[in-house]
Amino acid sequence: MSNNSMNYRSDVKKVKGLGASKSGFGHWWMQRITGMLLIPCGLYLLISLSALGVTGASDVVAWMSQPFNGIITLLFALAASYHGALGIQVVLEDYVHNHAVNLTLRFLTMVLMIVMMMVSIYSVASILLG
Repeated sequence: MSNNSMNYRSDVKKVKGLGASKSGFGHWWMQRITGMLLIPCGLYLLISLSALGVTGASDVVAWMSQPFNGIITLLFALAASYHGALGIQVVLEDYVHNHAVNLTLRFLTMVLMIVMMMVSIYSVASILLG
């Protein structure tokens, strides 16, 4: 059996250097990292906000004005935005077969993610900095 018969990559993939481990690993890894970051941040927010006994928005603002709580809230919002955008991108790549529609929806997803991140940063910074 010759060495070429065992190579399952196409000529285009050979030229581009794409293979099983070189295509999509960064995307896959970032989904895992953000998912692992969401677990402790989400649990902390769930436990501390449920123990807070919120009676109004002023209680949440007072709670978020503490630096640790504000930073954890911001980390959660940023990780959730990025994680969600990565997940939506995978769904679009798998199920939207029209190339123009796929690119448009992926662009809109990234714009929405950036807007959500900017609003999160502004909101938490305005509470933390007074």
